[in-house]
Amino acid sequence: MIHKAIISGGTGLVGQSVARYLANNGVDVLCIGRSSLLNSSVYEMFGKGVTYLKLDINDISDLDNKIKNIKWEPGSNCVFYHFAWSGNKRLSDGSPEEQLKNVTSSSLAIKAAKKIGCSKFINSGTIEETYAEWHLKMGSKFNSPQSNYAIAKLASRDMCLMTSYLEKIDYIHTRLSVPISPDLSIGGYVPQTLKKIISKEAYDLPENKQLFDIVSTKDVAVAYYLIGQKGTNKSDYYIGCGKPTTLQDYFLQFERYIKGLSHEQKEYQDIYSSNFFDIKSTYQDTGFLASYNQFNLFEK
Repeated sequence: MIHKAIISGGTGLVGQSVARYLANNGVDVLCIGRSSLLNSSVYEMFGKGVTYLKLDINDISDLDNKIKNIKWEPGSNCVFYHFAWSGNKRLSDGSPEEQLKNVTSSSLAIKAAKKIGCSKFINSGTIEETYAEWHLKMGSKFNSPQSNYAIAKLASRDMCLMTSYLEKIDYIHTRLSVPISPDLSIGGYVPQTLKKIISKEAYDLPENKQLFDIVSTKDVAVAYYLIGQKGTNKSDYYIGCGKPTTLQDYFLQFERYIKGLSHEQKEYQDIYSSNFFDIKSTYQDTGFLASYNQFNLFEK
C-alpha cells in the first residue's frame, strides 16, 4: 500500500489530478512545484492531505534538505511520481538544449528519490516518444513539430532506466497521449476546440493524420494510483482508453455526440493502433480500465 507520495510538477494538469486523488484515498502527498502558493491556494488546488513545497526541478538535488526544513517525512514505501517538464510557452516546444535539460533533471530526481528513501519512481512519458522510437528503429524520418520534445522524452526514459538501475530503486515508465480535464479548464488546442464545439462555434478541422487517444484526467489519476500500488519494476505502461483516432475524426464524432446523434468510432488496424496504444499490460498488472469513453469524459 502507498502511504506517502511525492509528486513533481504537482501544479500541472496531470499532477493536480493525481495529487487530489491520492490524498482522497488516504495517501500523504507532497507536491513539488516552482510557483509560490498560499496555503489557501494549495487547499483550493488539491484539497486536504497535500503539502506543497516550492522547489524548482533543477534544484531537485536539494530535496532532502528542503523536506527536513518543513518536517515532512517520506517514511517507508514512499512513491515518487515525476511529472515535471519544462518547455518554452508549452511543454512540447523549446530548443533541443532546453528540452534536454529535462533529461538531466529527471535523472537527478531519481537520485533525490533514492536518497530520501523512496521505494519506487514512476516517470511520465508521452505517446510522441513511441512514434519517435519507431521511426528511429525503422531508419525513417520523424516529421513532427514536437520532435525535440519527443526525442528528449525518449532520452529521459532511457536515462532514468539506467540511473534507477545504478541507484537500485524500482523504476516504472508510463506514457500518455492526450489527457483532458473534466471541465476543460486546463490545456491547449484540444480542450479549446471541444469548448468551441460545445458552444456551437466555428472551428478548423486539423489535417494531421496521426492517431491520438483522448483520456479523462479522472481516469489518469486512478491509473497512477493503481500503478503506484501494483506496478512492477522496469514496466512501461500505456495509460488511455486504447481506442486511438485522428483528431479530425474525433472532433467530428464529438460534434455528433453533442448534437445527440449516434457516433461510431473507427477502428484503425495498423502498426500504430495495435502496438502504441496497447493497454493490456497496464490492465494485467494493475486492473486499470478507463471508466469514461472519449465522448463523456467531461462535465457538462
